[in-house]
Amino acid sequence: MLTIHFALIAAVLGALAGPRIAWAIRAWPGHEEFHCDYLYCADCAGGARRGCYNAGRLQDRLYIVFSALVAGISVYLFGPSIKALISWVFSVSCLIITIVDVRYLIIPDTLSITGCWTGLLYSAGCWAWVKLGYAPPSYHIDFVDSLIGFVAGGGFLWLLAWLAIVILKKEGMGGGDVKLLAAFGAWAGWQTVIATVVIASFFGAAGGISTIIYHRIRSGREYKPLTQMIPFGPYLCFAFMAVFFFGLDPLLSLLDAYQQWLVGRMY
Repeated sequence: MLTIHFALIAAVLGALAGPRIAWAIRAWPGHEEFHCDYLYCADCAGGARRGCYNAGRLQDRLYIVFSALVAGISVYLFGPSIKALISWVFSVSCLIITIVDVRYLIIPDTLSITGCWTGLLYSAGCWAWVKLGYAPPSYHIDFVDSLIGFVAGGGFLWLLAWLAIVILKKEGMGGGDVKLLAAFGAWAGWQTVIATVVIASFFGAAGGISTIIYHRIRSGREYKPLTQMIPFGPYLCFAFMAVFFFGLDPLLSLLDAYQQWLVGRMY
């Protein structure tokens, strides 16, 4: 019962943070400054007539609900702990990245680059804390795993981007995706990077094919290879949060079931 009370308190605090989330989403495209003018975008009648992304209050209400739900669920699952706070921060950051990337095909450096060095600092701090003889915090990661995750996360997508430029003569992966996966690796380690890439690639392929089919049916537009930009940040965010909340076991179970299916088909 006490956990439910803490979860309700967290949900209220999360709801109070909702307007600031809306402010961040409106402020990041174009420049990463939190100007006070963006607080009044929701009431801009001219923006609503033009179809501006920032106009209208419905999205503000959805952000409030999202923040409250994530805060309450995090405390309910992990208790009033550092892990609950970090899970809320991760979720809100992924929400901002997803919306901004879908709308403008950019990922704010303030989140991705800051996520890289804060993740490394946090893991180093946890390592030092344990070395001093204290109990590890509710969420901690080995510093070596964090460092390898940072290098592997950024290096893998950077290699894909470089190969796309060399082979296809086109940009195949944005720099924002590279920095975002590096940040995920810094915070969660190289194992999470591998799982995130596998899950994001699967759902990204499914989403890309669905988008092509949708445009084909709706407008009859024929797909031309390497001409349509598809934001990959949302898929990375979804995959990372899935691994963070549920761990690696669901993915390993699916891979094991797939392997058994293949063996059954072969024999």
